Amino acid sequence: MSWKLRLETTLADRAAAVGTLSCLISALSDMLEATVFLIGPAGQVISRAVPPGASSTAIPTLERLESPEGPVAAGEAAGVVRVDGGRTGGRDYMLGSVVDGDHLFGWVVTPIEGSVSVAHVQWAVDRAVVHLTAEFVSQRRIARVAWNARANLARQMVRSTTYDADLRACAEYLGVDLAADRVIAFVLERGRSSGSAVDAGRLGDLIAEDLDVDILTIRGTEGVILSIEAPAGVGNATVIARCKAAVNKGLDRMGDRFAVAGISSVARPGQLRRAYREAFEAARCLDRYPSESNRAIACDELGPARLLVANSNEQSVRMYVYDVLGDLLAGGVSNNDLLRTLQEFFDSGRSVRDTAVRLDVHENTVRHRLGRVHDITGLDVAANSNDQLSAQTALLILRLQGHHAVPGFDRVAR
Repeated sequence: MSWKLRLETTLADRAAAVGTLSCLISALSDMLEATVFLIGPAGQVISRAVPPGASSTAIPTLERLESPEGPVAAGEAAGVVRVDGGRTGGRDYMLGSVVDGDHLFGWVVTPIEGSVSVAHVQWAVDRAVVHLTAEFVSQRRIARVAWNARANLARQMVRSTTYDADLRACAEYLGVDLAADRVIAFVLERGRSSGSAVDAGRLGDLIAEDLDVDILTIRGTEGVILSIEAPAGVGNATVIARCKAAVNKGLDRMGDRFAVAGISSVARPGQLRRAYREAFEAARCLDRYPSESNRAIACDELGPARLLVANSNEQSVRMYVYDVLGDLLAGGVSNNDLLRTLQEFFDSGRSVRDTAVRLDVHENTVRHRLGRVHDITGLDVAANSNDQLSAQTALLILRLQGHHAVPGFDRVAR
């Protein structure tokens, strides 16, 4: 059997094996009796094979392999690249690109050494590239199918209040625990239309890596939906705080400065429709009243007023704030203590004692400041429930806008 036929037969046999990429690289290494690398488009080593008895060869960087002395363009036949080796006189490598259309999967690299001729090395690398390309394309197709299947399952979970047999069978096949509590995160980009630029897959992977839980990702018409599994035995407040921190961290790692996210409360199975509405409304609040300090917010931090803030006319809401607290805001920095005291009063459950502890002042100072708020705005927040609701809603808008005198959302959950 000729050398070329043996190589082609070996590559075809290895293409059907588990771990095909590594098997193909190993087969090529055995036939060439040389070290072979498969490196990614960013220079990372995907796979490496060293023939028996040979010493491992250090791989040059992509920058050196693609030097002006001997570049090989992506998509062209394998070619020889000479890398300067200093006093050693340099070394020749065969470099072949694994490309499908305009997508570069990686590079096959092997030093030209041993008894195999340069022409045979080039032919062997080109044939390996054909098999590697087919495997990459197949893996990409399978990944897309799996992603779409999980996304469709997530959509059905959000829409359904009960899980039928088909849904349960699909979840079992995909390894998704339908009995787990979940948190919904809704992500959208400020100022963008429904075609959100948020990379849903990558964001989901980053959050899953940070939280070490299962995440179902949906790219919807209005934004990105993340269904995050809540770990068993962890308190709801802790779960929400971790989810919020992970979403913030994920957006930062992606370098996305425009995306904002709403986080739902922890929902039991069959309650994800409500959780989706909570997360959507929370994200809408940040989208409509943006600030540099708020990137993600939990619906529990907004309370029921999020429904008004997310869905009312924006100009009417802004006018409402000034109708309620305008006199306090007009007073400038001299009224900052009053605004902060008012917010702390609500955050402490309208307890004068707890408010005094939070502010590190005497209880009578808190009472005096609440009296000043009454004198300036007419709001009796200590006794009148309607005034309390009005003040809390107006303060919510100020917090969304990042007003300097009002404590931010990052400190609410204690």
